[in-house]
Amino acid sequence: MKLKPKSIAVQKYDSTMAVYVPMGFNSSQFLNTHQIKKIPDVSWVYAVHLVYTRFREVDTFDQPALNAERFRRLEEVYPEVFRQPDIEWQVLEQRKATTKEQAATYFHGFVIYLKNVAPPELVGHELETISSVIDSYKDTIEWVPEVIVWKVKKRKVATGMYLPRNSSKRKSGVRYSSSSLGLRDPEYDIIYDSTIRKKTGGYWKKTGSFDTTLIKSSHEFDLLTRRKWSPKMAVVADVTGSMSPYSTQVMLWLKYSPKTLENGRFAFFNDGDAMPDIFKRVGNTGGIYFAGSGNFDSVYSVMSKAMRRGLGGDQPENNLEAVLKTLDQWPDIDTILMIADNEAKVKDLELLPKIKKPVSIMVCGVQNAINPDYINIARSTGGRIFVLNKEIYNLKNIPAGERIILDGKIFEWRKGTFVRID
Repeated sequence: MKLKPKSIAVQKYDSTMAVYVPMGFNSSQFLNTHQIKKIPDVSWVYAVHLVYTRFREVDTFDQPALNAERFRRLEEVYPEVFRQPDIEWQVLEQRKATTKEQAATYFHGFVIYLKNVAPPELVGHELETISSVIDSYKDTIEWVPEVIVWKVKKRKVATGMYLPRNSSKRKSGVRYSSSSLGLRDPEYDIIYDSTIRKKTGGYWKKTGSFDTTLIKSSHEFDLLTRRKWSPKMAVVADVTGSMSPYSTQVMLWLKYSPKTLENGRFAFFNDGDAMPDIFKRVGNTGGIYFAGSGNFDSVYSVMSKAMRRGLGGDQPENNLEAVLKTLDQWPDIDTILMIADNEAKVKDLELLPKIKKPVSIMVCGVQNAINPDYINIARSTGGRIFVLNKEIYNLKNIPAGERIILDGKIFEWRKGTFVRID
């Protein structure tokens, strides 16, 4: 009852992730409470809003007393919600109605907002899969055979004989031992010499092997492990929704490369920690978790926590908020590598001008086109795009119609992105 009411025009109705428990216009009696029974558990509740209308028939009407009675009635039917910590409580006063008849058509009562909570069994299954693949990882040492590339040179060597002036005699093989006072041309043989231009291989190389039956491909792992990365790079990884196969490969990369882990700065984001979509605000959505440890288990624990806390909700993600928060966390980094879901748009592109360091993006799940949001981010910040088996750079100067091959498929540069054409 100490909450100061907030003024709104009228309460909007959206039952996607909210439960509406209605009351009469000037009553503390519930019209029905059956919706409360549909809430799986009180831990799913994110916020509770009491909604009423400012309009009153008489000036002496005691609105605070009615509100207090409404809260008491809610406690009678749903006492658990009053004992649950971290719930956002608000009182909302609708101001638009100017008559009793109009006010009576408005919603009055409680709106209970639910978190974007994924079924625990789904998150548990995904983490079990990730853990299983990681547990199967082994470092393998294999011999890379030596490969020699030869450079061939040709030179002329005099045979000591002389050629007849008559062409038919030359063709028949007639040769002379004297030049006949310089009238005959000397004969030369062409000698081919081979010198080594380049040697590769002939050494032992570490490779990583793991169970690939639980992930579609290892393109991301292959690219991450074969490239050298800046020791001052931060990794910002989307762990929402369908990103678990790619999160797995990021973790495998850290298994493969202890140096990357040692130097690493890692941020995992889930677009709001199960916050209902209606409450998400650009630049202040949250659900960003940092790991600066060189210990694999610590980084894995942070990633798991980010996954458990929320899997995204609406499809657009808070990618750039995560980048900016990472730059605040580690001001000394020189570049960002973002691990992003190609199917998800970026909800906070308006934050792009605030990013002053290169952001390169590994775009995961590309089928028919690279999401232009990620092209835009990399292009604007001076970063690169990594997709499947390809590294794309110099994004500001790609000519129209430029073609690349991604995993055996042809993509063409059209309207600011690469689109599959075969």
